[in-house]
Amino acid sequence: MAFRLFKKAVVMVLREKKQFTVFCLMYTVLIFWTSFSIELIIESGGLGMASASFFIALGVGIFLSLLYGWIIVRRNSKIIATLKCIGWTNGDINSLVSGFILFTTILGFILVIEVLFHYAAIVGYLEAAAAALNGSTYDIAELPLVSLLPVVVTFIIFLSFQIIAILLANRKILKVRPIIALKRVGE
Repeated sequence: MAFRLFKKAVVMVLREKKQFTVFCLMYTVLIFWTSFSIELIIESGGLGMASASFFIALGVGIFLSLLYGWIIVRRNSKIIATLKCIGWTNGDINSLVSGFILFTTILGFILVIEVLFHYAAIVGYLEAAAAALNGSTYDIAELPLVSLLPVVVTFIIFLSFQIIAILLANRKILKVRPIIALKRVGE
């Protein structure tokens, strides 16, 4: 049942191309920004601009997560009301909205990993080619890159933000009444 609802959530989220694309790209940028800030904190070993950047990214991340959960329920309130009219439970609808939110976050994480791999490959190739032209060798350890550990830590942090957004969305789902779907029938 849960997998079937997740598949429906993916289909419904892909129908809203603009909203999905905007939030997926924002999550991608935020995950990369937060990961880069963590990497800078690890390298510098303390407080400073890196930690300020980290906390700003976290604040923006939690705000966007809550905003996305609110927008999903607000824009789909008539659909939610219709689903309640045909017998869907609040739990089923909450699973659907959870699928919306989690799919967007997971895809943003996959995009970050993909960009990091391509970045490493391109920069490594160009640096190795430049070193070969100069007749020297290139040490791959000199490659400027965000390591995978900060990205995974950031992903876990953003998943916790999404849980908060899911809880907010669940509260909004409980307030949607089935009568909203029937208002336009008599007009």
